[in-house]
Amino acid sequence: MLFKKFLMSLCFAAACAIPAAAFAQPFHHGCGEGPGGGHMPMMMLLRNVNLTADQQAQVHKIMDANFTEARPLMKQLHSIHEQIADKLMGSGNVSEADLTPLQTQENQVRQQLDQQMMATALKIRGVLTPAQLAKASELHTKMKALHAQMEALMGEVGPPPPMGPPAE
Repeated sequence: MLFKKFLMSLCFAAACAIPAAAFAQPFHHGCGEGPGGGHMPMMMLLRNVNLTADQQAQVHKIMDANFTEARPLMKQLHSIHEQIADKLMGSGNVSEADLTPLQTQENQVRQQLDQQMMATALKIRGVLTPAQLAKASELHTKMKALHAQMEALMGEVGPPPPMGPPAE
């Protein structure tokens, strides 16, 4: 259970960093390149609302500021994850009480990152015109419908298979 929480924490940390990078992706890389390449919907939304050169510059400025603010928090989150991994993979006994303070720190940093990402998203949204917002809303609605269709076709995805050799 604790290892599963640890893995989920690592995945969440990566996910926190990727949306911010994805906002900047349309202006730095081609389709699917670099960080955020897996978050095509967000990139496509910005790309498909036809930002002007001035808007692109504004979004870059916002994203640069976000990256500067997020970097120390991501380093702190990485440090917390390293401490958790050291405890879990160390040779001594580990209890939930040993990990609770680290988990509390992790939750606080995540909350700060979430608040920062929300503020950044609102700033970027503020750059868009009403027509661009309407187009983004339309695209978002269509993408949600496509996602629902995929879930209907594929069914709900279950947990990943267990790691390691099969039990005998």
